[in-house]
Amino acid sequence: MILVGRYVSPFVRRVGVVLQTLGIAYEHKSLSTAKDVEAIKTYNPIAKVPVLVMDNGEHLVESSAIIDTLLEMTPGQKLLPASGAERRHILQHCALMTSGLDKAIQILYEPLKRPAEKVHQPFIDGLGAQVRASLVMLEELAAKNTFPGGDKARLDCLTVAVGWFFLNKMIPKVAVAADFPNLVALSARCEALPAFKACQLEA
Repeated sequence: MILVGRYVSPFVRRVGVVLQTLGIAYEHKSLSTAKDVEAIKTYNPIAKVPVLVMDNGEHLVESSAIIDTLLEMTPGQKLLPASGAERRHILQHCALMTSGLDKAIQILYEPLKRPAEKVHQPFIDGLGAQVRASLVMLEELAAKNTFPGGDKARLDCLTVAVGWFFLNKMIPKVAVAADFPNLVALSARCEALPAFKACQLEA
């Protein structure tokens, strides 16, 4: 298998951490959407990462769809139950974080993709409020020991930890560490895992 995209993307890193956790061997092609667009298009014409090239040559896109495939092909995996309320709750927790990540990436792209005089600060502020709302909900869940993390980490633990690390690094004025101590603690527990250490962000 080949994973295309840089780990600086939380969506790429999320897939990488799942691959590592499941013990699935893969090659990592660290291609940047900023500098390697044409190369990425050879894997995904939409020029979006992550892309996972399967051993049979099939190209999978979108982190959630990729992870669903990886879990389905791994008998006995412990990251996500096959059915039931626990599965639904884990997927909803993941959705809270990935929704926040989508808004965060818009915050980062807005000033990069528009002339300075075209950047609309109220729009950016609104996106920031949406990111913070997702973090508030996740912090409340984390305060109830919803995310064990560490060697008991499930898919939601991995996703929330990857997402928090990205948000705190890229938009620290929104993802203020002092406001989310339980997410900080979850991140620390997960970043100590071999799967996370194997997927360090590129310089």
